[in-house]
Amino acid sequence: MANVTVYPDWVQAQRRKGTTVKKKGDAYYLYKRTSKRVPGKKYPQPVDTYLGIITPEGVVETQKKRVSLSDVQVMEYGFSQTILQLCPQSWKDPLGDDWEDILLIIISKLSPETYLSKIRDIKSENDFPHYQFAAQIAGLFRRMQNERGVKRDDLEQLKTIYMVRFKEGCVISQVSEKQQSFLDEMAIRLGEYE
Repeated sequence: MANVTVYPDWVQAQRRKGTTVKKKGDAYYLYKRTSKRVPGKKYPQPVDTYLGIITPEGVVETQKKRVSLSDVQVMEYGFSQTILQLCPQSWKDPLGDDWEDILLIIISKLSPETYLSKIRDIKSENDFPHYQFAAQIAGLFRRMQNERGVKRDDLEQLKTIYMVRFKEGCVISQVSEKQQSFLDEMAIRLGEYE
């Protein structure tokens, strides 16, 4: 004779087709019950997906959202975004209409994992043969230091601030106190993706 678990009426009332109840300690939990074929097994194997805890008032469903990790992209964000926001007008003006392309090339050179490469078409150095990029990089950081008091080393610490992109949207990784202090001092707002 098989063991049959008898649940209280308030637990039984929450059961519906395609679900199962599990008891752990004094609590009851509701799971969606499906099955899948497993190679080498004679019968389909059960697969339970947690739905929530059962209380006398009803099912308290989980607030956790499942995210598919198969399409996740992790890209450098803090360094790139800060350079975009701090780039001095005095560096842009001599470059005329080319300044944005040159800046994007510089950022992608200094931070190959930049998020900008995923949202913008970044040209190549070969598209601008008349520019000496080593000199442009040196000039950019010299002007940033002279006009804003920002050293290149100050910016390097921001390379550990990442953008994590899912199908459902983007999040920014954790920012340390030291990084946040620097960002606040420079009046940099993270969260602007372009």
